[in-house]
Amino acid sequence: MDFLYFPEDKTEYIPGIISVIVIVILSVLIVWLLMKASRKEVKKLEEQGYTASSDNNRNNDKLVLKEENDATDYDKETHKLHDKES
Repeated sequence: MDFLYFPEDKTEYIPGIISVIVIVILSVLIVWLLMKASRKEVKKLEEQGYTASSDNNRNNDKLVLKEENDATDYDKETHKLHDKES
C-alpha cells in the first residue's frame, strides 16, 4: 500500500500547511471583496431611487426592487417580474 504516504519526518507537512493557510486567507479576502462590491451596488441602486432589500419572512426566495411609487417583485425561481401584492 504505497499510495498512502505518511512521512517519518514531520517537517514535510509544513509546505502543505502553508498552502492551506494561504488558500483560507485568500478565500476570506475574496468573500470580503465581494461583500464590499455588493454594498457598493446597493448604494448605487439607492442613489438611482430604488430600494434593494431581501425579505426573510417570505417562503420563496424573492428580491424586491422598488422605485418610490412603483413596486415589483422579481422571482428568482421563475425569473419573472410580478406586481407587488400589498
